[in-house]
Amino acid sequence: MKFSHSLKFNAVPDWVDHYVAYGHLKKLIFQIEKEKVDAINTAVDPEKNVSHITIEGDAKFLTHLDKELDKVFDFYTEKETELYNRFDALKKELQDTTSHRITHSESQQSHLPNIVSPLTKLDSSENNGFKDVETLRKMSFESRMSTQSNYAYHEDYVEKMFDFRSQIISVYVTLSELASYIELNRIAFEKILKKHDKVLDGNLRDHYLKKLVLESRPFMPQTIEMLHGQIEHLERLYADSFCNGHLSLAIRQMKTHLRDQITYDRNTVWKDMVSQERKILDAHVKENTLEKKYKIPFIQMTIRVDTLNSILAFLFSVILFVILLNVNIFNDRQENYCFALLIFAAVMWATEAIPLYATSLMIPFLVVPLGIMRNADGTAMTAKDAASSVFHSMFSGTIMMLLGGFALAAALSKYGIAKAFASHVLSRAGTRPRWVLLAIMSVATFLCMWISNVATPVLCFSLIQPILRTLPDGSSVAPCLLLGIALASCIGGMTSPISSPQNIVTLQYMNPNPGWGIWFGAALPISIISVFVCWLILLLVYRPDRTVPHLNRIKATRDKITWPQAFVMLITLLTIALWCAESALEKYIGDTGIIAAIPLFVFFGTGILGKDDLNAFLWSVVVLAQGGMSLGNAVTSSGLLQDIALRIKDGVQTLQPIAILAIFAFLILVFSTFVSHTVAALIIVPIVQQVGQNLPVPHPNLLVMGAGLACSAGMGLPVSGYPNMSAIMMEDQTGKPYLKTKDFILVGVPTSIIVTLLIFTLGYGIMVGVGY
Repeated sequence: MKFSHSLKFNAVPDWVDHYVAYGHLKKLIFQIEKEKVDAINTAVDPEKNVSHITIEGDAKFLTHLDKELDKVFDFYTEKETELYNRFDALKKELQDTTSHRITHSESQQSHLPNIVSPLTKLDSSENNGFKDVETLRKMSFESRMSTQSNYAYHEDYVEKMFDFRSQIISVYVTLSELASYIELNRIAFEKILKKHDKVLDGNLRDHYLKKLVLESRPFMPQTIEMLHGQIEHLERLYADSFCNGHLSLAIRQMKTHLRDQITYDRNTVWKDMVSQERKILDAHVKENTLEKKYKIPFIQMTIRVDTLNSILAFLFSVILFVILLNVNIFNDRQENYCFALLIFAAVMWATEAIPLYATSLMIPFLVVPLGIMRNADGTAMTAKDAASSVFHSMFSGTIMMLLGGFALAAALSKYGIAKAFASHVLSRAGTRPRWVLLAIMSVATFLCMWISNVATPVLCFSLIQPILRTLPDGSSVAPCLLLGIALASCIGGMTSPISSPQNIVTLQYMNPNPGWGIWFGAALPISIISVFVCWLILLLVYRPDRTVPHLNRIKATRDKITWPQAFVMLITLLTIALWCAESALEKYIGDTGIIAAIPLFVFFGTGILGKDDLNAFLWSVVVLAQGGMSLGNAVTSSGLLQDIALRIKDGVQTLQPIAILAIFAFLILVFSTFVSHTVAALIIVPIVQQVGQNLPVPHPNLLVMGAGLACSAGMGLPVSGYPNMSAIMMEDQTGKPYLKTKDFILVGVPTSIIVTLLIFTLGYGIMVGVGY
């Protein structure tokens, strides 16, 4: 939760206007930041103008800060005086009530039963003239009062004591809220000064916080100590008056009332916060806000258009599935059924009639009843053997690599290592848009190697927020930067075996496993050249230097390296080193999935990652990969894959391997542009592998790796991969999207074509050079 929300959530509702105006001060900082950037781009003498704005901005910020400090001081002084006076009045009232009760008890001693109220002195646990009866200690205050309420005199006394207890609880709750008020405002001053120094390169925090805030009376140690002393005194007073001196019981009862009050306050504040958020969202400029609905003929019902489209797509898939089940294409029942299942799954994935992972979960259910699995001798598998084979294919070393990659990404992100690295690189990129664009694209490509191209765009989008918020309205720099991050992340999806799910699928069909060294050797040259080409295309299309000559500089994080961060880096480097040396260690470890277990059990075993981090894994991607692997196993077992490969081979066997790779690369490019990159790999890579194996001169690894790299080349539409989907959802402060479909077409389509050309030219040469 952001501190601005935390401050509202924990504030006392009736005092909300007396807290530090954290949100206002934060906006003021961003306003000064924008004025500085505008001065750099518009002034004749930028350095002099920026210096002038910095001085004026600091003076303006300090003036507002002083007002907030005075506001907190005045309110605290007022509440402190009011509460301490109430406390003194309570003590005096109790003394008067107790004295009057003692006098009356002595005069009526012969007429009263032996059970009396043991009200004690205010500052001691001694009895005020009352006998300590053991029976009385076992009775609650309410029981004693009800026992005595039969006497006319005691009715007024009981009423006074109940009123007195209510007042004590009220003062206790308010004093506790006042202590919370001090702490929240202290944190607010500390955080807003830290924000100022970070955003504006200032140095106010140490001076202002130590010399002014902490020296102000509400935040002085002796003030806080006195406040806590009054709370403890109140607890003792309640214990002596109503709990027979049992302090722990008194504290428990009083804190129950405090919790009830806090719960009520927070519920009230939460409703207000939700209401405000809705108003803000409603104020945003949204296009096509009306939900499209379709009226069903003959019945008075409407249905959402997207729901209707999903139903129609699902019905089309089912009808096509039923038709193919009854058409003899391959003169073999198992192959015919398997082909029907393959087309059914492909159409379901392509149309997203149901979520991708839901289709994957449906595949094992269909494989076994259809009876499409075969034994090695060609006989049909029994249902039990088929089920065992399907489940065996759904968990392998490839899935373990995927999970190990998620663990590395989670740790690097959770402990700020990826963000620290990125911010340090970007802080050295200067302020010229072209170099900032190249830097952020390079950072995105590099980070994809380690934290995947699913998490990288989100991180990079957050890093450039200081730039986006200082740009003029309608500037072309914003879409240029966002599109650069998205396309660089797509390209980064091919850089390492764990950088994207499609690479994990590709590794499943490569034998022997290429290892990280060969993968880097083939993928990195293509990726580096592709990033530079994409950068040049973005500069030609958007001309960012013309609209805004200088951008706001990204600030590097100043935090020191912690032991957890060092430990995470050590395990990450160790895991990557073992992956790179996998071929030399194969006789000892057997599979790369065994190495992937290292970050999993180390990070979760030591508490670096927890249950929440495990729940945050992209399990939908894992299930999607498992469904694809079970489908691939079924297609192979049924003999369909080999049959298709032989038919394709007959048409391409006279072609050179480079031409075959070009054909498959462009086929995958088209498929991955309109459908998910991962789905393209799941459907086409198994076929490519079989074609490569059945060529006169087999080149299965060459074609499979080339096809796997080509899956990351599709980036011409907003639906082409996770990075593009993340980018299209980015909005400005008014709720207007930064990017439109035409932006992806203008830059993504030519970039996709060039990347594909590099794969079957440069990539082909490298892969042939390593023996593929």
